[in-house]
Amino acid sequence: MAMIMDWIYGAKKIEAPSLRSGFPFKWKEELILYRAIIVDDEQWVVKNLLDTIVWSRFGFEIVATETQSPRALELMKEINPDLAFIDIRMPQISGLELIKKCNELQLDTLFIVVSGFAEFSYVQKCMNLGAIGYCLKPIEEEEIIPLLKKAKERLDERSAKDVPSMLEWIVEDKQEGSERVMKLLTNAGIDAASGLRVVVGLDVNDSNLLRPYRHMRLSASGGKSVYIAMEEEDQPESLYGHLANSSATFRGIGISGLFHHVAELKGAIEDAEMAAFQYFITGHPTVLQVGESKGFSDFKQLPAALQNRNLSELMSLFEQYEQSFRAGAYQIKHAFFLHNTVLTTIIHSQNNDSEKLARYLLVDYERLIERYQDISELIQDLNRMSGAYLGGMYHQGHFRSESFVAVIEYVNNHYQENLSLQMLADEFFMNRNYISQLFIKHVSQSFTDYLAELRVRHACELLRNSNLPVHRVGERAGYPDAYYFSKIFKKIVGKTPREYRVSK
Repeated sequence: MAMIMDWIYGAKKIEAPSLRSGFPFKWKEELILYRAIIVDDEQWVVKNLLDTIVWSRFGFEIVATETQSPRALELMKEINPDLAFIDIRMPQISGLELIKKCNELQLDTLFIVVSGFAEFSYVQKCMNLGAIGYCLKPIEEEEIIPLLKKAKERLDERSAKDVPSMLEWIVEDKQEGSERVMKLLTNAGIDAASGLRVVVGLDVNDSNLLRPYRHMRLSASGGKSVYIAMEEEDQPESLYGHLANSSATFRGIGISGLFHHVAELKGAIEDAEMAAFQYFITGHPTVLQVGESKGFSDFKQLPAALQNRNLSELMSLFEQYEQSFRAGAYQIKHAFFLHNTVLTTIIHSQNNDSEKLARYLLVDYERLIERYQDISELIQDLNRMSGAYLGGMYHQGHFRSESFVAVIEYVNNHYQENLSLQMLADEFFMNRNYISQLFIKHVSQSFTDYLAELRVRHACELLRNSNLPVHRVGERAGYPDAYYFSKIFKKIVGKTPREYRVSK
């Protein structure tokens, strides 16, 4: 499923034909409209344009008019409109020069030229500079409507293509990305100063989950939706209360802490993702808002118990941990820490190098979820590994190589699909933990690490040898979520997909 940027309407339900797939920039009550300006030194032409069209019907709103071209240039710099109607012949700065200067400033504005009967040579020059069409004075409705539709289609297409690069900028955590996101929020009427939260929903069945809150959806793929939402004091309940009382079905919903600066967006996304996985701990659909949480000091006794080979203490600790998880004292970050602490202690005790350790450790929450169904299964497996280690049996399992050959061939041929350990277990009538052990035994990697390397290797080939957009490369490699694809790619390669393509 391709990643999309989807803007949702406000409290009142209003049909807005052909706006759903677009990328409007202006919040106007419930409708979101592209911003247009009119620049003409003849006031009657300005009035003609204003009166001829019901602009909102075609997805636009006139946000400014100007009859003086020098002031028009300053206005364009200030608001960077989506569409501008420009008269060709104006004193001081002609329409042609105005378009040239806007192009030099790298504004995103589309231009429609307003011209008289004897100015077609100028019109052609404007078209060569990127104008999408022209109207003859006096302007008639049947003449302008096709141009408005054309402009809206261009803006819709551009917005859809912009989404993956914006998400990449968030991953890269660069100033350019922060400025761009800030502009989008401001133009949509979402005020960061009022307080923002990131909401991550897993397998949510309600497309209106966040209505009536002002929000934008950053991504919706692979069963995961990521939103930026504005806390609004005039709402009858808090954002958390609204989601906790929702009738929607879902696996998990995570809500970040309140933030006021776009520079905090990357961290807020990570926090909300962590909170969305709380269902792994509770065993049922859960809404969790990030707040104060415990550190990791409760797990300090675990390495010592392993090193001292104290089996009874280990069993007692694991029992305590499971009870605390079930009581809500811990989150998925603690489960993640617990898993990697046990593995690190065992592998270090065998004097293995850090490279081997890296093959066994989990690198993110998604891989923990892929490997285990819930917290009970995780603790049961850690119990088993610890017992085997204390009994001197670690790494002495007897695996049937012929079983693994069929599994590895299947993964090599289907890595672009939505594979998981459970799917392999169902396909080959084997236990999912047993398959996990086969991967560690025979390729010295976990299943999720092996699969990620296959996918990233294929993605590298596509980035080198094709002109596919980055989010399409991710889809073909097996990652429908462009944000997650960029994150995994950077962890493995050391560069984002866009940086990798440029370097090659």
